[in-house]
Amino acid sequence: MLRSVPNRPAISNVLIKASANVAFRSVLLASPHEALTEMNLPPEDAEILTNVQAPTLKEFARQVKMRLLLHHP
Repeated sequence: MLRSVPNRPAISNVLIKASANVAFRSVLLASPHEALTEMNLPPEDAEILTNVQAPTLKEFARQVKMRLLLHHP
């Protein structure tokens, strides 16, 4: 199970949904923008998530966490 992202509940919700829902995960990995269009995310969270390109959910989550560390040390 993926650990939640502190202070970023919208991002945590996306990662949790992707870990539980194979169809959503497939779309998220193939086309993050398409997967996230109906999730009503805060703009900064949507920007972080839509710019990730990763072959697996584990790598996707790793990249998201790295981006968060870079944006908010």
